[in-house]
Amino acid sequence: MTVIETPLWEQRAAQKRAARDSLVSKWQPGPMPPLRPDETYVKDFPNRCGLLTDEQLTITETPPSQLLSHLSSGYWSAESVTRAFIARATIAHYLTNPLAEVLFDRAVARAQELDHILSTTGTPLGPLHGLPISLKDVLNITDTETTLGFVARIGHIPAQEDRLVTKLHNAGAVLYCKTNVPQTLMSGECVNFVFGRTSTPHNTRLTAGGSSGGEGSLIALGGSPLGIGSDIAGSIRTPANFNGIFGICPSAGRFPAHSAVNADGMMTIQGVAGPLSRSVDGLEVYTRALLGLRPWEWDFSSVRMPWREEEYCEGRGERHPLCFAFMPHDCVVLPNPPIRRGMQVLKQALVSAGHQVIDIDPWDGQELMDAAFPTFFASGGEEVKTLLGVLDEPLIDEVTPLNSMTTLSVSQYRATAVKVKMLREKYLDIWQATAARTATGLPVDAVILPSGGTVAPPHGKMEYFTYEAISNVLDWTCATVPVSTVDPVLDVRTEDLFEPMSEYDRRNWDSYTPEKYKDAPVCLQVMGRRFEEEKVLGLLQTVNRALGRDELYMA
Repeated sequence: MTVIETPLWEQRAAQKRAARDSLVSKWQPGPMPPLRPDETYVKDFPNRCGLLTDEQLTITETPPSQLLSHLSSGYWSAESVTRAFIARATIAHYLTNPLAEVLFDRAVARAQELDHILSTTGTPLGPLHGLPISLKDVLNITDTETTLGFVARIGHIPAQEDRLVTKLHNAGAVLYCKTNVPQTLMSGECVNFVFGRTSTPHNTRLTAGGSSGGEGSLIALGGSPLGIGSDIAGSIRTPANFNGIFGICPSAGRFPAHSAVNADGMMTIQGVAGPLSRSVDGLEVYTRALLGLRPWEWDFSSVRMPWREEEYCEGRGERHPLCFAFMPHDCVVLPNPPIRRGMQVLKQALVSAGHQVIDIDPWDGQELMDAAFPTFFASGGEEVKTLLGVLDEPLIDEVTPLNSMTTLSVSQYRATAVKVKMLREKYLDIWQATAARTATGLPVDAVILPSGGTVAPPHGKMEYFTYEAISNVLDWTCATVPVSTVDPVLDVRTEDLFEPMSEYDRRNWDSYTPEKYKDAPVCLQVMGRRFEEEKVLGLLQTVNRALGRDELYMA
């Protein structure tokens, strides 16, 4: 009988995964109740499973600004808040597999230290005193592995912690876990051979998105009040979309990401870091606190731009009447019926709230991606090939095949960079030209567009990401807002009215049935221009009010 030896990469992945699961199980508040085979909607499971105390439920259902208020006053201890989110995170992990690195012991010790500081000085340590914050497994923490979803990076501890992480820690944050990502990071499906696959809690047969999929899933389940993701082609907003939460992708240079030694070298379309939360409140907490730390004084990439209250008030409609432009599609993929319904719901809500709404011509998604795609893989996938080759680890099915990546020469890269800059100029002119159609004579305040061609798709079926990448190509600020969920009665197929715009469009339509996508969130994007982070946050509050929500609304 021939014995087939398990490949080394599989052995190492299994060991790492088992070590993580062992740490998680130590902190679980009790035995996990079994799920029925047909129980795919689990978002409400933490609230109904009986494993959390009343206080833990209250803590984990409190918006971040209120958490900080209770922490700074001593009403809740940092340790009790940390333990509450740890307990809920372990339940979330049982449901959808969002965790990568588990730092719970360290987090509780840190929380106890913060409680001691508050009790002895009467003053909180900083603006984030005691607030648990989860981090995507791309950010580097002292004495902690950063695998990026590669088996070859198991055991890899970066020589330097990212300065962003250090500053968040010094501002009082409790960093208690890192969350799952796709292998290579360039995928809308959160899966790798190290930690496995992550699902959305709205329907566990559907993907959590990528590459910040672990963050999106954990936050949607209330296992984190605030998480930091990264984004170069929708990697914050796709998970926010698929998990029904809020996320904001800033313009490059506004929020810090990696320290120089850990940077990726991308110069044309740059990766950025930004927050995800169940509330706009959470996004605001992070933005105000971070900019208050004066990142331009310690981060090489950050521009000198403190928080601008005037811009925020403008987005809230306190300076002039607002006008929203709705873009129906990108000329490549027509969004599925639930997303088109979501566009109509939000449009009517804004009109009813007294705001002006105009329709604009679809932008050319094909030209945007034709310019951007070569820059994403300018090295021809050299780094990925090197990492996979260490242990002969396979490439997951859900990422771009390596043989489709073309290495660019310096002159070719420069030419693609010029194309991107020309598009940025073109679309800025298009935006400015909307002034001729608004009641105020000013350009529109935001463009509302679909968050994708589809709501969260079945595992392995995420394919098209141009909608999410538009703002990255243009380097504009863009946020995700949940609007609705898939309704099999309202979101029926209308086969006789469909004419495909592309092969992508045909495949996207052929895969859609409302039953398959049951309970999936329906989200939209609110896009501003470059460095309009405060205004976009204000616009999110305006959108929430139009939808009948208050400022502390939690998805």
